[in-house]
Amino acid sequence: MRIIIYGAGAIGSVLGGHLFRNGHSVVLVGNVDHMNAVRSRGLKLVTAEETFVLHIPVADNAGDLAPFTAEDVVMLCAKSQHTLKCLGQIKNAGAPSTLPIFCCQNSTWNEPIATRVFQRIYGVMLFVDAIFLSSGEVINPLRTRYGFIELGRYPTGSDKLCNDVAEALRRSGFACDIKNDVMKSKSAKCLLNLSNALHAVTDGKGDLEAFGNELRREAIKVWSSAGIEWENLESFKERCHKNTGTMELPSDYAHLSRQAFVSSWQSLARGTGNIEAAQLNGDVVELGHLLSIPTPYNEFLWRTAETMAGRREKSGKYTADELLSAVQHRTR
Repeated sequence: MRIIIYGAGAIGSVLGGHLFRNGHSVVLVGNVDHMNAVRSRGLKLVTAEETFVLHIPVADNAGDLAPFTAEDVVMLCAKSQHTLKCLGQIKNAGAPSTLPIFCCQNSTWNEPIATRVFQRIYGVMLFVDAIFLSSGEVINPLRTRYGFIELGRYPTGSDKLCNDVAEALRRSGFACDIKNDVMKSKSAKCLLNLSNALHAVTDGKGDLEAFGNELRREAIKVWSSAGIEWENLESFKERCHKNTGTMELPSDYAHLSRQAFVSSWQSLARGTGNIEAAQLNGDVVELGHLLSIPTPYNEFLWRTAETMAGRREKSGKYTADELLSAVQHRTR
């Protein structure tokens, strides 16, 4: 089995790094600077217990992956805003429509989009701490287990490939379970990820809990009206924390704040010019429009985060209290 990590940023590099160092055939595809750094000096994978330098094969683009075979598996780890572009690149490089695509991403937006391009789609819920701030280096500051993963067929079910991929991940240091209803897990995780842009915009300043509760309240109202199901949030969080490793930042990285683990915060820190808010908060807003349910908190956060990302502004421009007041003022 050749495991293609497409969109090798924080999560992709951590997954690919651990799979590679445990003997699996892996190839990374990511942004040019990161791939050039890995090609020239290897991937520096920092964990709580050890730092590895891994000379993993990399590809500059989808065309370099050809020819595709029946043994190929794609772990799509790109941010959700790049999903359709990435799938088009893979398909136009000659991949068959039967190529298995594992959506290792936040939000529940990716899997239905992927079915428009490929036939075999798998949902993956990731509870994995990963930081990517410098080309050629990722930080996965956990000991005992490198994270907790659940996967299954989309929309439901499982198959032999689920077992094969899950076993590869287990042998590589992750806790990994197969879930026939994996999208319920992903929906619960999505409720938590609605605050990603909030962490990015505020850098953790202010009452994040109050604003975050409003984000989730709106999403739950919209999803309930639409008939969308999700796992109980408390039982989901309990299971994730039980199955993941113990966090311990190495001394050289002790200065990093808790916000640094949030992917949207990393997008602002790296000045990528884009952010994942549209596929998280924006998805709630668009569904709300279809159902005539107002979602002012998600909409304001989405627009604010996208504006900051487009202007390449750094995290912390606003506090959560300022955002809360702004929305309340608008909705009076």
